[in-house]
Amino acid sequence: MYARVIQVPLKPDTLEKATAYFRDSVGPALKTLDGFKNSRFLTNSSKNTCLMVTLWESEEARQNAETNGFLQNVLIEMKDYFAGPPTIDYYEVAVQVV
Repeated sequence: MYARVIQVPLKPDTLEKATAYFRDSVGPALKTLDGFKNSRFLTNSSKNTCLMVTLWESEEARQNAETNGFLQNVLIEMKDYFAGPPTIDYYEVAVQVV
């Protein structure tokens, strides 16, 4: 399994709106993508940052969500919440406990 982790500083007073957008728009859209496993939207209100974590069954599925414009569209739609550019990192999931 493969993960994409996007860390973003948020503008003041946008944490709740960003969370609602991810929950109501991004989450349902992710479920339609081939190879998508699950996602998490993590927030730190004291630092006003968020992590958008998505898990994919293959590296190809993760890459497809980037090359088909899905990721770019999400970042464009959420840019009004961002206080700075997102940092994107990629990982292979070594252990998962459910």
